[in-house]
Amino acid sequence: MAHPPPTDLPEQAPCLTSPILATRPLGVADPERAAMTDAPPRQTPNASHLEESYLLGEVMVVAWGGRWLILGAFLVTMLVGRIYAWRSPIIYRLDAMLQIEGKKSSNNAMAMLTQGVFETSGEAAAEIEIISSNLVLGRTVDALSLQTLAVPRHASLFSEAWTRIRQASPARIEVEFFEAASGTRGQLLTLVAQEHGSYRLLGPKEEALGVGQVGQEFQGSLRGAPLRLKVRSLSASPGQAFTLQSTQYLMAIQTLRASLTMLEKGAHTNIIGLSLNHTDPARGAEILNTILAQYVRQNIERKAEEASKTLAFLNEQMPLVKGRLDVAEERLNSFRVRTGSVDLGEETKLLLQQGTTIEAQVMAMRQKREELLRSYQETADPVANLNRQILQLQEEGSRVEREATRLPHTQQEILRLMRDVQVNQELHTSLHNSSQRLQVAKAGEIGNARIVDQAIPSLYPILPRRQQIALVSALLGLAIGAGLAFVRRLLSPGIHDPHLLETHLNLPVLVTIPHSSPQEQIHRRLTLKVPGAHLLALSSPEDMAIESLRSLRTSLYFTLFDATNNAVLITGPSPSIGKSFISTNFAAVLAQTGKRVLLVDADMRRGTLHASFGLPSRQGGLSEVLAGQLPWRQALHTVSGVEVLSSGTIPPNPAELLMSSHFDTFLQEATAEYDHIIIDAPPVLAVTDAALIGKRVGAVLLLVKAGKHSIDELRTTLQRLEVSGVMVRGFILNDVPERRGSYRYYRYAYHYAYGKK
Repeated sequence: MAHPPPTDLPEQAPCLTSPILATRPLGVADPERAAMTDAPPRQTPNASHLEESYLLGEVMVVAWGGRWLILGAFLVTMLVGRIYAWRSPIIYRLDAMLQIEGKKSSNNAMAMLTQGVFETSGEAAAEIEIISSNLVLGRTVDALSLQTLAVPRHASLFSEAWTRIRQASPARIEVEFFEAASGTRGQLLTLVAQEHGSYRLLGPKEEALGVGQVGQEFQGSLRGAPLRLKVRSLSASPGQAFTLQSTQYLMAIQTLRASLTMLEKGAHTNIIGLSLNHTDPARGAEILNTILAQYVRQNIERKAEEASKTLAFLNEQMPLVKGRLDVAEERLNSFRVRTGSVDLGEETKLLLQQGTTIEAQVMAMRQKREELLRSYQETADPVANLNRQILQLQEEGSRVEREATRLPHTQQEILRLMRDVQVNQELHTSLHNSSQRLQVAKAGEIGNARIVDQAIPSLYPILPRRQQIALVSALLGLAIGAGLAFVRRLLSPGIHDPHLLETHLNLPVLVTIPHSSPQEQIHRRLTLKVPGAHLLALSSPEDMAIESLRSLRTSLYFTLFDATNNAVLITGPSPSIGKSFISTNFAAVLAQTGKRVLLVDADMRRGTLHASFGLPSRQGGLSEVLAGQLPWRQALHTVSGVEVLSSGTIPPNPAELLMSSHFDTFLQEATAEYDHIIIDAPPVLAVTDAALIGKRVGAVLLLVKAGKHSIDELRTTLQRLEVSGVMVRGFILNDVPERRGSYRYYRYAYHYAYGKK
């Protein structure tokens, strides 16, 4: 039979007069478009932009759907970041600068070749290792009693946070020394500040150990072991507790080394920058300056030690040389007494001068060789070079000796004796002068290190960086929240997007029904069995879900354009997806246009449509009609313009009743009398009733609840209907969340606002 267009579609009227729509049934391809199938597809320049826009819209939808999850993650990470910033100790960085006077290299060519290859010069690298050695840092630990850890104790996390928020002056304590037996080291003691500079000392189990005074030594015992403590200064209100602990010596050195950073300022400058991180800027500056002082001290001691060793060697050699000088002078005097005065010729004087010079040089080099052997091995290059020089001088001395053999015997003897005297005398004088110079140098030794900048207490902390922590916490919270939202969406098997339905199942989505808050209240009244009709189309006709059903009413006209009859079956894959809500309200929307509408509850097992219309029971309905017990016209109930046929008493064989000729007769007579027949059928995957009814109706609409069904479930539903010869005309996507990032939300909002005006 022909069906006139709905009366509420003035804007769609031109489409109904189109020759294509008037002559071509639904589902038949356009001839002009079919003729173009052989032509190459046209490139759509904006296709990629549309796809990107779609993906961006989906991202916005997921983000808006998980907005509370994102907000919760954001607030939690911000709170954790704030607590971390509060709990993190405030760190100050203290800086100092040290200059090392480099030694002049004898191999300038090698220095030029290696310059620029290494970022740190050899002198600076060596001195950095010395500064970080146990020698320097250990002296610093001993000088400042860094083995003792003394920190204020807070009653709770909130009190510590409140103290930092108020930026009040923190409690401070400075311990001069804290000595405990090795067996009691590591035990946590408690020091409680009292009035007038006194304090109470408590043991690990809060037992009283005694009372002390600032600036005075406290002596007591801990578990039978002696205990000595001296507090240099204490700045705290009465009742403030401090935790005292004596750590291991090496642990204190390692802790100090970990907080110290050293780096050469530029390449080959021999200027070392030192940085120390500490919670107390004044204490940190004191520690860093002490490290500098101890390094300079050991540097001076090292230079003085070298001078002391050389001076000791000279002091050992001077008596020996003095003894040889005395012997040589005595031999010379004895010879002169025996022989009388002997005149020396020019040749003898020249040989005497040459021999004396050579012998003095040989003896001086031998002494230098003895000094080198204290630091070098026999095969070292400095020792080998010196041996070669000594050998050359000895050869020159042998030449002078051979020339002296041509002199007379008396001249030879006097030459030898005088040469021994002069050589030992010059050597003794040289040793004496060197000893005096070393004594003067030792007294005024300053080393090769110079402090350029002392450490000054810093006013601004470097840690924690609260702004960076807040920014990272915010970004991390947003990332975690967004990640959880997307993971939740990925783990959800249900379909939310109508585009996915159309893409994967090749069927159109006729309408999407948004979630309705008023319908929740109606469902609650139905559950409580409140008397009366419970239809959203009657109580809230301007609700966006009802507006969507009006759109379905428009789509129904085109859907039934080529249908065999005007009966429409609404079913779904599974129960509890809103079939009753869609069927009842859609029937009411159709009836509001003045059409005759019949609503049939074909779910003879669990039908509940009668409750929505306020009918007292389901009895006297479809099951009685199909069993031949009651004419179908007498089983109808008219409510709000809709004639309702309830499901009837639960029969033992619903499928057999639907296959009987009574159902065909009922359907033929009803389609002839009514403009629209809406049949609410049971779920497809549960029973076969929907497939049996679908073969006899003009159109089958498959209801899908957003987020409940997977693609595989819907594909199985369609396959089961197709096997029975039922073709589904399209989907109804129900209970779609109103997400502000979605295009459909704006479409509903605009439609709703326009309708209200």
